[in-house]
Amino acid sequence: MSKKMGWILALSLSLAVAGCASAPTVTTQTVVVAGVGPVEIERLDVEIVDVKPAERLVVVRQGRRMWDVAVPEVFGTLQNISPGDRVSIRRVEGALLEVKRARKGARPGIVYTEAVSGPFQNLPDKFVVRTLEVTAQFQAFDPASSVVAYEGPLGPRSLAVVDPVIKQDLRRLRRGDMIRLTLAEAFHFEKY
Repeated sequence: MSKKMGWILALSLSLAVAGCASAPTVTTQTVVVAGVGPVEIERLDVEIVDVKPAERLVVVRQGRRMWDVAVPEVFGTLQNISPGDRVSIRRVEGALLEVKRARKGARPGIVYTEAVSGPFQNLPDKFVVRTLEVTAQFQAFDPASSVVAYEGPLGPRSLAVVDPVIKQDLRRLRRGDMIRLTLAEAFHFEKY
């Protein structure tokens, strides 16, 4: 096979694989946050497909994959963006603020709150912080690595724990217990 044909085949295969990707491409950067420790900032570059201001929804696309993004009111009226705009979404999932046993009969779920001041005081740029409560099934806590594993509405997840009080609370739980985790997350939208 000629060198030119080899490059054409390699390029075609890479484009085919990229087009079949089932998940968006996310890049990460680790930043140390005072009082929280190292956190990963996920960055997702997308194109705006549709804007629904009344519903506070923006439809975004990366490659062939499209999905809705709920935009909190703190980001304004959505009049500054339109289809075709390129946007960078950066998100930090991560500070565990509290763990409690969930009420009897609780099912996995997520409840978001409005923007709050939170533990991400020294993040770069102007991130908005909000809290969320995740009801999930406790899987394990590894005291050596300080990582809690749980299974919630988004499937199996794990999270590093910094707070010594929360670590003590996690040691009292048994696998299968339903718990309510209060988390803080930070995010930032930027048009480029």
